[in-house]
Amino acid sequence: MKVVRKNSAGESREVLLKEYFVTASLIALLKRVGAEAARCAKPLPKQEPALVRVRP
Repeated sequence: MKVVRKNSAGESREVLLKEYFVTASLIALLKRVGAEAARCAKPLPKQEPALVRVRP
Protein backbone atom coordinates (compact mmCIF):
# COMPACT_ATOMS: atom_id res chain seq x y z
CA MET A 1 0.00 0.00 0.00
CA LYS A 2 1.46 3.31 -1.00
CA VAL A 3 0.10 6.43 0.60
CA VAL A 4 2.31 9.46 0.57
CA ARG A 5 1.44 12.38 2.80
CA LYS A 6 3.78 15.11 3.81
CA ASN A 7 3.57 16.91 7.09
CA SER A 8 4.39 20.57 7.66
CA ALA A 9 8.13 19.76 7.77
CA GLY A 10 7.93 17.98 4.39
CA GLU A 11 8.51 14.49 5.80
CA SER A 12 6.84 11.52 4.16
CA ARG A 13 4.49 9.16 6.02
CA GLU A 14 5.08 6.27 3.61
CA VAL A 15 7.76 4.68 5.76
CA LEU A 16 5.52 4.75 8.83
CA LEU A 17 2.74 2.97 6.96
CA LYS A 18 5.14 0.28 5.77
CA GLU A 19 6.38 -0.23 9.33
CA TYR A 20 2.80 -0.46 10.58
CA PHE A 21 1.87 -3.20 8.10
CA VAL A 22 5.08 -5.14 8.71
CA THR A 23 4.50 -4.95 12.46
CA ALA A 24 0.87 -6.02 12.11
CA SER A 25 1.81 -9.01 9.95
CA LEU A 26 4.56 -10.04 12.38
CA ILE A 27 2.11 -9.91 15.28
CA ALA A 28 -0.36 -12.08 13.35
CA LEU A 29 2.40 -14.55 12.50
CA LEU A 30 3.57 -14.76 16.13
CA LYS A 31 -0.01 -15.35 17.29
CA ARG A 32 -0.38 -18.18 14.79
CA VAL A 33 2.93 -19.75 15.81
CA GLY A 34 1.97 -19.49 19.48
CA ALA A 35 -1.39 -21.14 18.88
CA GLU A 36 0.20 -23.99 16.91
CA ALA A 37 2.87 -24.47 19.59
CA ALA A 38 0.19 -24.63 22.28
CA ARG A 39 -1.76 -27.15 20.24
CA CYS A 40 1.31 -29.35 19.78
CA ALA A 41 2.28 -29.11 23.46
CA LYS A 42 -1.01 -30.57 24.68
CA PRO A 43 -0.70 -34.20 25.72
CA LEU A 44 -2.59 -36.63 23.53
CA PRO A 45 -5.66 -38.18 25.12
CA LYS A 46 -5.14 -41.74 26.31
CA GLN A 47 -6.77 -44.09 23.85
CA GLU A 48 -8.65 -47.10 25.14
CA PRO A 49 -9.31 -50.22 23.11
CA ALA A 50 -12.65 -50.28 21.34
CA LEU A 51 -15.16 -52.99 22.16
CA VAL A 52 -15.92 -55.26 19.22
CA ARG A 53 -18.79 -57.71 18.94
CA VAL A 54 -17.80 -61.32 18.49
CA ARG A 55 -20.02 -63.37 16.20
CA PRO A 56 -21.21 -66.63 17.75
